Formats: sequence, structure tokens, C-alpha cells
Amino acid sequence: METSTPVSPSPSPSKTYLPSETPLPPAATITPEPLPGLTLWQVNIRSGPGIYFTLLGQINQNQPVQITGVDASGEWFAIAYPSGPEGRGWVTAEYIQATGTDSLPTLGLITLPNGTPAPQASLTQKLNVRSGPGTHFDSLGILPANAIVWLTGRNESGSWLLIDYPSAPGGKGWIIAGYVQAQDILNLPAVDSSGTPVVDIPASEPTMILSTPTLTIAPAFQDGDSADDPGASQVFSPLGIRSFSFTSDLSAPDGDLVDWIAIRPYTSQAGMQASLSASLTCAGNGSLQVQLWQGDQQLSNWGSLTCGNSNNQLVLNGGSDYLFRLSINDGNGLRYILYAFTLRSIP
Repeated sequence: METSTPVSPSPSPSKTYLPSETPLPPAATITPEPLPGLTLWQVNIRSGPGIYFTLLGQINQNQPVQITGVDASGEWFAIAYPSGPEGRGWVTAEYIQATGTDSLPTLGLITLPNGTPAPQASLTQKLNVRSGPGTHFDSLGILPANAIVWLTGRNESGSWLLIDYPSAPGGKGWIIAGYVQAQDILNLPAVDSSGTPVVDIPASEPTMILSTPTLTIAPAFQDGDSADDPGASQVFSPLGIRSFSFTSDLSAPDGDLVDWIAIRPYTSQAGMQASLSASLTCAGNGSLQVQLWQGDQQLSNWGSLTCGNSNNQLVLNGGSDYLFRLSINDGNGLRYILYAFTLRSIP
């Protein structure tokens, strides 16, 4: 949602802001020795830990590599690759044979204020990075579709996300949440436009506690997606694409009424069935209706998915194209939902 106008503002608890801590100077580190490994298959070398990063080259099967680190998920190894950024390339860990990988350093780890790792996300389309949570803030640059970003915060409504953006002053930037594939967006810390965490101070208690965000009930930004041009799509594969998340918002009777999400499950042989796990997290003053379509036909026997459902099992045909259609159920007045849709392939 690019802009929002509150329909009926309600009083909120008094707020204060946590001062940003002055970072300590980096401690001296000892570079560990590279760990030898062997490629089990031909592997792609990428500029970062994910399939959306630039392809730098390939290494054939049964070739030695020098492993220098691992990403926060443990699914990608950094290897010595002189022509890559910082002399490094990234390969899928499951295709590398090595021992002693538990001792590898975690590279590129970004943490939230509570010390937990910041989640990664990918973009479903090209986006402006802005200096604050709104289109009236200055543009800091543009990220391409499928770019990988680190999420470090959100505005109180969850409609804009704060990301790690090293080329910007302060190393941070804001992107609109509706075009971001990620998990646990609603669990990110709420921050103001400068990135300072927002907290509530209850009048009767001296202890500060993190605030629960109050969503702005306003028409959702119309993204223009359709069954022919879905807002997000994912083709599952055996090469690490086992999960998919999409966050957006809907409203009715005004604003963005419907979202379409396209998927193609994977099986090793055509005609086999694929098992998937679906979850739907929602916040707002309405409820969602989720339909499953194939082509121009709505399916009736696929199961169900509603707000609050977690790990609902679905069985679909591998290699076939499906469309999830999400809309807000009937009701009175303006209804708004911010949701996170997650689909995982079950081994």
C-alpha cells in the first residue's frame, strides 16, 4: 500500500523512542583456514547465497573446492573464487561433500535489535528504495525483481519494510511490503521513519514493552494483478526451491479487492502428486477467502485455507500450474487485511 488515509483514528498509548546505540569498534578477528570440499554434482557458482544472485560460473562434478564460510540458513557455502566479489562465490551446500562444516564461520549475518538473525526476502518486481516509509520520501535507488534483501524492521502498519541497503546514507532503506516474499514480516520490530524502534510506556507501569502495531484501516494499493498476470509466482524444484512466501494487503469494498498467486509444484516424475504445507497469517478487521484455480476452472476438492491456519497439508499434481485467489469476505464498511501466505514443499 503506497499511501494510506486513516478512516477512523483511535487513540494509542503514549510512545517514546529507543536511542540508537553507538556501535562498538570491531574486534580483531582471526581468519579461519578454508575447509576442503568436493562437488558431488555440477554446481552453479553465484554471487550470493541464493538462486536469485548473479550466476558467476559452474564447477564440474568431483572437483575440489575451498569452503570459507556458510550463510545464516546453512544451505549455502561460500567458496574461494578469485573472480567473484571479494574473491568469493556461493554454492548449494547439499551438493558439496565436506567434514567439519560445523566450525565454518557464518558470513553476511545481520541481526535484529533482540539479537536474532534478520530474515531474508526476495522482491516480486522492481522496486524503489526510499529514505522513509512512503512514496513522498526520496528514492535512494532501484532494486531489480528477484533481488535478495535483509529485513530489519517495518512501519507500524507493516505496509513498508526497512532493509539493509549499504549504498544509502546510514546503510538503510525502505521498500513497500506488497511486493516482498518473506516470512515473519509481522514479527519484525516496529520502527519510525529514521529506523528507531518504537515502544509503548503503559501509564501504570514503569517498564517499557514493545508495542503491538495498530493497522491503518484504509483502501489497499491497487497492484493490478490478475489470473493472467499474477502478483507472485513460484516454480518449486529439487534445487533448493522448497518454500515460498508472499506478503500483501487487500481491502473491500474499495482498494485492491483480489490477489492472485501462481505456483507449480514439483515431483520427480510427471503425473505424480506433490505434498505441500500452507499457512496464512492475517492482521486487520476482516477475513480472507482463499480459492484454488487451474486454468479458468475453480477447484472444489483441494481443501481449505483461512486466516490463522498453519501447516495445512495440500496434495496437488506435480508439474501442473495452479492459481490461488485471495479476496476479503463480505461484511459491512471498509475492511482491510495485511496477510502473509507461505507454501512449503513436503519432502
